[in-house]
Amino acid sequence: MNNEVQTTTRRTNLQILDDKRKELGDGLVKYKQYLDVIPTAKQEQFKNNFLELATQDYLLSIVDTKELVRFATIITKTGLDISPSSKEVYIVPFDTKVNNQKVMLPQTIIPLNGMQQLAYQKGFFLLLDAVWKFDDGSCESESKLTRLQQASLRTADAKWVESHFIGFDVVLTDLKNELPTQVKFVDLNYVQQATKTIKDERWKLQTWRHKAVRRAYGDFMIPKGRKIEAFEEIEALNDSVLSQADTSSGKYLTNENEKALLQLGIKLQKFNGVAIASNYQGKENILQQFGFNKNGGNYSIEYIEDAQILPSKEPTAVNTQNQTKTDTKPSIKLFKHLSQKMDKETIGIFVNDVLGLTKDDTDGINEVLADLSLLDMMVDEYINSKSNQQEDKKSESEKVIDSLF
Repeated sequence: MNNEVQTTTRRTNLQILDDKRKELGDGLVKYKQYLDVIPTAKQEQFKNNFLELATQDYLLSIVDTKELVRFATIITKTGLDISPSSKEVYIVPFDTKVNNQKVMLPQTIIPLNGMQQLAYQKGFFLLLDAVWKFDDGSCESESKLTRLQQASLRTADAKWVESHFIGFDVVLTDLKNELPTQVKFVDLNYVQQATKTIKDERWKLQTWRHKAVRRAYGDFMIPKGRKIEAFEEIEALNDSVLSQADTSSGKYLTNENEKALLQLGIKLQKFNGVAIASNYQGKENILQQFGFNKNGGNYSIEYIEDAQILPSKEPTAVNTQNQTKTDTKPSIKLFKHLSQKMDKETIGIFVNDVLGLTKDDTDGINEVLADLSLLDMMVDEYINSKSNQQEDKKSESEKVIDSLF
């Protein structure tokens, strides 16, 4: 009898897993435009890796499939393997706000073994060592403990760990012998504060390790040619998701503003349609004046990827020339027209899914722009249909949000 119950349960679990794989597979077909960022030769491998996410039930129950496809393709573009079995990168849900409502959005964590692999590719051996505080007031990393100290560890006792674990020693050894071994201590208070928004306890330790390594790596002396670009690329991706979560200010980065910010020492990192400011300490009010919003702990503003930056609105001779050049691009004309009724994300979906166009399809865009009245009618119909769909899902979404929070 017990064997029959176990068999039935096993079949049920397998069926659920198959259903999730099918849902993810349908998402890959529906949102195939996002796969364009991946080289054609690697797209099949990406699809197989993406289907492995079917085992991440908590993630799939919270994060929208479309956002998951888009997010996973950008991670893959950095050179990391998204499949859970590879353990090179984890996609986890973090909570944030959209229009003052709590929602869960995907964020990326590079776990310890993934960071060790990235370091090894650059010629480094990376070690993360737990640091403990003992009753006599001494502190030591776990790899250097005496036998007496090792015997006093009570890592199975949660209360003991909470009162004695104080952080990590991050050790970076240069396999090329160009640099001396470097050790950086990252305290527990920092990693706890940096990961306070994570809701899934299963990823807490991985997140702590990730934040500890990133904090230490920023302080390490690293030759320019051996820098791990994937760190910055993943952080930019995470920031771009959070930056676009809250309502946009309606302002875009301009050429003049970007130059002015650079003169003030404020650097901008552009990624996925969002410019994120750095080196702005003490200049937050200036960023706000230029239209930047603070989201996800960073100041950011949108920019138009086709034109990179828009000319400012002041009618100077230089700006007039820039405006003329920008307006000659059909894709920018179409964007400006659609932006009267749609936000940036909706425009991208409408152009791809409804008009069937890409930014490089000049002839097709010109045909659409030739009949603006027809275009406006299509826009109105799309907005109305989307509004009706959102209304139908509203009550169900509220139930899901209530159950989560």
